[in-house]
Amino acid sequence: MIKTYRVVQQWDHWLDQCLGEALMKTEKNFLATRFAERNGKYTLLLGVPRQHSMLDSLAMTKHVVLSPLINKNTKITYIEGSYKELAIASGSVDFVIIPHTLEFVDNPIQLLNEACRVVKPEGDIVIFGFNPYSLWGLTKWWLGHKTIPWSGNFIPATKVKNWLTLADFELVRQDMLMFRPPLQRPSLMQKLAFFEWIGVKSNAFFGGVYAITAKAKIIPLTPIRLHWKQQLSALRVTMPGPTMRDIS
Repeated sequence: MIKTYRVVQQWDHWLDQCLGEALMKTEKNFLATRFAERNGKYTLLLGVPRQHSMLDSLAMTKHVVLSPLINKNTKITYIEGSYKELAIASGSVDFVIIPHTLEFVDNPIQLLNEACRVVKPEGDIVIFGFNPYSLWGLTKWWLGHKTIPWSGNFIPATKVKNWLTLADFELVRQDMLMFRPPLQRPSLMQKLAFFEWIGVKSNAFFGGVYAITAKAKIIPLTPIRLHWKQQLSALRVTMPGPTMRDIS
């Protein structure tokens, strides 16, 4: 748990750098485009305090950030808690966002299962993850897992989708983001902005970030009636008969 806390803390600090800010801006714009008019009341972001700004464009009234880190921003609704067991009631949240958190925890499947548990039927979940088959994945290989975010576990989108399917969620869509190489110089990032247009228009698979949207299936309320195939006449039923004392 201590190791996870330190890694998540480093991740929170990295988001304040040039590349981290560009990443959050891109993902915030994605949420604004896809979910600005999303119906519902409660949105839960399983991330770090610095990512709270990603919720600003959403129309839902109650925004909550849950993280194990100590939060100093008193202007946001925040729950300081463990990722292993979310302090949230089951089936109580309309929209859950997991922005790269799966890549910095010891047990990503457990966190995902907990996130799926708190989603209402017909509720949505969006997962942002680093694509290992991209320029970002190549940078991770080149740098040798030494610094954030490259030290994280870049989970393929196919594996995340399999986990969601096992959790009885319906896959809605997958989008690719961040087609530019991961550069720390703002001037170069600005010059290569046309990479984003090319990547979106060509529906390319090599974006540095994937966004998976899934929906919780509705639990049927009507009980399933069983139809007996065996005829009652073929059944042998043993009933207690009269005793000799009763006959006499």
